[in-house]
Amino acid sequence: MPMNNEKGPILVVDIGNSSIVCAVFEDNELLARYRMPSTIHAGTQEYFSRIGQIMPEYPLALFKYIALGSVVPYLTSVWDDMLSRHSNAMIYPINGLSPIGLRYLNKDRSTVGADLVANAFAAWKKYRSSTLIVDLGTATTIQLVTADALYAGVAIAPGMKTAASQLFSKAAQLNEINLVAPKNIVGYDTEEAMRSGIVLGHALMIRAFIDEIRHNYPQYAPYKVILTGGLASSIAALCPADYILDSDLTLWGFYWALISLISESA
Repeated sequence: MPMNNEKGPILVVDIGNSSIVCAVFEDNELLARYRMPSTIHAGTQEYFSRIGQIMPEYPLALFKYIALGSVVPYLTSVWDDMLSRHSNAMIYPINGLSPIGLRYLNKDRSTVGADLVANAFAAWKKYRSSTLIVDLGTATTIQLVTADALYAGVAIAPGMKTAASQLFSKAAQLNEINLVAPKNIVGYDTEEAMRSGIVLGHALMIRAFIDEIRHNYPQYAPYKVILTGGLASSIAALCPADYILDSDLTLWGFYWALISLISESA
């Protein structure tokens, strides 16, 4: 859904619990993305310094519009302050209160996370179908969004890295591993055994959840299943072939939501 007469690049800032992703869009194209860790104790000046280091080709003064989505309240304030000080852009917070056309069963829309709003909006606009969106990050979320823009609900589970970190910290003889798909269902050594339990186990949990949702909510069928988030590629090969890997769904959701809000205010 490109914006008519769009002028210049647009910045999207997606603040999560583990990382912050900045993405640059222009003329309905994703030009670049940059990632930095979420540091709860960092202040305005430190984040301004970081953003200048990781994306020197896109100074903040270049942007006319910025979409800001965050699930970390303290960092929301820090980034809003930093962007307000160092850019002349119009800053649009994207959250459950944003008037972008989504409907909610939850009466308190303010409690819906910005990333969930972005995922729901992007899936609705892009796929034109009821969708089950699986976002694999610090948490693993499974959202149900209908073809007519109803945000019907979400399940939230510990993410793969979050669960694995607890296992590594509690078991003295287990060391951290790369979270990639295992070669076999059961492992022949400790490393492969952990990959099986953590990565394959997570994929099986997701597959079972999807089957249960399809069984319990037939009124919204048919569904498309979308995998997104930083760890989505780790389990994509372990999921049914009709699951769609869309790693940038959240970023597109923030971008399209911003475009919708700009269009409404024009």
